[in-house]
This record gives sequence, C-alpha cells and structure tokens, in this order.
Amino acid sequence: MQAKTFDKIRSKIEKFPVIDCHEHTIGPAGYPRYKEPIAALIGGYFQSDLMSAGAEADMEFLCNADVPTEQKWPLFERFWRRTEHTGYAHVTKWVLRNVYGVGTLSLESLQKVGQRLLDLSDPAAYKAFLDKHGVRCRLVDLSWWGSATEWRRFLAREQKIPAYDRILISLPAYHNILSHGAVLAITQRTGRNATNLDEYLDVCREQFQRFAELGAVGFKDQSAYGRGIAYDNPPRAEAERLFNLVMEDPRRSLGWPEAKPLDDFLFHEFMRMARDLGLPVQIHTGHMAGIRNEIAKTNAVLFTKVLELHRDVKFDLFHGNWPYAGEWLYLGKNYPNVTLDCCWLHIIDPRYARRVLADALVTVPHAKVHGFGGDYGDSIEMAAAHLAIARDNIAAALAEMVETGWLDTDDALQVAADWLFNNPNETFKLGFERIEP
Repeated sequence: MQAKTFDKIRSKIEKFPVIDCHEHTIGPAGYPRYKEPIAALIGGYFQSDLMSAGAEADMEFLCNADVPTEQKWPLFERFWRRTEHTGYAHVTKWVLRNVYGVGTLSLESLQKVGQRLLDLSDPAAYKAFLDKHGVRCRLVDLSWWGSATEWRRFLAREQKIPAYDRILISLPAYHNILSHGAVLAITQRTGRNATNLDEYLDVCREQFQRFAELGAVGFKDQSAYGRGIAYDNPPRAEAERLFNLVMEDPRRSLGWPEAKPLDDFLFHEFMRMARDLGLPVQIHTGHMAGIRNEIAKTNAVLFTKVLELHRDVKFDLFHGNWPYAGEWLYLGKNYPNVTLDCCWLHIIDPRYARRVLADALVTVPHAKVHGFGGDYGDSIEMAAAHLAIARDNIAAALAEMVETGWLDTDDALQVAADWLFNNPNETFKLGFERIEP
C-alpha cells in the first residue's frame, strides 16, 4: 500500500516547479567542456567517496581529461565497485541512465558516453535543461567571483545575470580579515580605501546596498569550513585594535584564534546590515565538502547565541546539519527566525533526509522547511540528478506519514509544494505566484 501512496505522490511532485535554494555558478558560461567520460562523471562530490575508499592519491590521474579512458578504467573500476551504492554514486548512475542512456557502467558503456559528452554551454540549451527538470529559479552564491575587475563589472551591470538566477552575497571574505591585503581585496571592488574600522564598515555597507539594488535576495556564509560557527560578541575596542594592527603595517598578518574577536565583531555588524536591508542569511552547518574535515565545529547548535541576539534576521540553516538532526530540528522549532534548508542533504545521506523530513513534519511548522538545493555548481546535469533523488526522498517521507494517518494525500501534496517552491519563494521574497497542487 505504501508503494502505491509513494507512486501517487511522486508522480504529482515530478510536475511541481522547484526553487533550487543553493548553487555556485551563473548560467552556461562556466559549463564544463567535457573531454573524457570518467573525468566528467566523477566531477563534484563523488570524488570524496572515491578518496574515502582509498583513491586519494589517484584523483589527479582520474580527473585528468587528457588521460585516455582505457588507461583509467582498471583503477576506476576497482574504486567504483567500492563506492557505487552511496548517495553521491547514485548521482553518477542517474546521469548515466537519464542523460546518456547507459544502464550499466563498463568500459564499453563509458566509450559510448565519450562519443556524446554533454555540452550545455549554449544559453538556450542550458535554459531548456533547467526547464525540463522544473527548475524555476536558483539562488546562487557569488563567492567564486574573485577579482576586483569582475566585481566592478557586476556592480556596473556589465556582468549579466540570467533571469532564472538570483544572487546571494557571500560573506566570509568580508569578515575573515587577517591582513592588509584581505582588506584591500574588499575595498578595491568599489575603488575605495579604508584606513580605520568605521571606513571599512562603510565600504561593506555600500557594497551590500548596491547588491541589494541589483537584486540580491540574501547573504550566504560558509565560514564553517575555516572556523567554528560559535560567534562571541566581543567589544568594539578589541576588534578595532586588531584591525588597526594589520592596517598600519601591510607586512603583518593575524593568526587564529588571534583574529577571532575581529572576525566575530564584523560578523555581528553584517547581521545588523542584513536586518536593515531585510535580507535573510544562509549559514553552512553540518557536513563539509571533501574529506578530513572537523565536523564538531559546524554543528548548528553552536550558532545559538547569534540566533538569540539577531532576532530580526531570518537564518536559513543548511544541509540538514548532517549528522546532527536533533539539533537542527530543535533550532527550527524553537526559533521563529530560523528556516531549515535541505540543500545538498539528499545525496549526503538519502535515508537521513527521508527520516529528518518525516520528523520535521511533526515537530516543525512545515512552512519553515526548504526542500531542495542542488549545490552542484557548473554541472547542472548532476544537480538534476540530485533533484530527482530529492523528489524521491520527499515523496517517501510524506508517503510514510500518509500511511500512518498523520495527513491525507492532498495535505501531503501541499506540503511538498511548499517545501519545494512556496516556502523559499516567500523567505527570499522572489515574487513568484504561489503554486497549489
């Protein structure tokens, strides 16, 4: 019976438009120029599983598109057999099956893939691919734009943003100020100079305001990769002393945790700017890309003091806080200014995603859950695979709750529509018309 319920819900939500709550690239200009199938198929997160299975020293070889597939195959096959059942590997399988029409991975099937590697660098083809998979809008982190020239082009409206993308202002570089050069990297984006902390904050405020005028729908902070997300609330004098220390001598730099008071102070200042601009803030919590990361520092519960202090700022907590489900659900239930974002989660741990969504339904107001974010960057075929897995997970979680009698099928479909589209549409003020199943 549950299979019938799942099939009914799954077939319906396949047709729902989706807001992709987190991506890393803008449009077709950055689409990969694939040359070799193994390198194409292991792009993104699957590399982490290969490294975890023992291929760490071999990744440069496997990712080298100039090495013939036949030469790579014996090594790749050995590690594929060790990893082929993970969530990341299922993305590869989906792409093989649904993009290239290949059912089984073998040297022969890879050679067939190599003869027709996907190319979505054409804007029309790129947009058509998004439309085919129901992606109405993507929220895109701009941290990949590095040079002052790129930023000036964007601020001058010379860098065009596709209509289906909305931008997020990437925050870490603004508050991770360890040197004079780090300050210059920010101020040069708008051609200004800063000689003290007040002037630096003015430069940042000016840039954020300009981003908002150009359509930014929020901030995004992924500082969890480099530091813990426990932010203290230091006095201004302590932060100012550290800022002056690096500014008066370009040869100086701060270490860590020496720089923490300045980093923390600036972060809180930027939360006040987010409040004044009316923009939500996305926060990386839980699992990190790659391997050999230290997970304890990214647990969302460490962010509690920020949630308490900045009650007028909406915080969108990422990645299901994997593996800390209980803390993530608690924060969503306990704090009105918290939403829960499932970006990346569905392929980190598909079973966890199903469980935590079913648990979220009975613990957290369902209007506070954002159901999907591809988090895949350039390779949108992999984001489409992730979306298919996300739809499976959402349908399975809701089918379970229908079968227990917690809600009926119509209610389940409304929840799915809200998770996939209506909730992020409202949180980020995207302006789309609400969908009803």
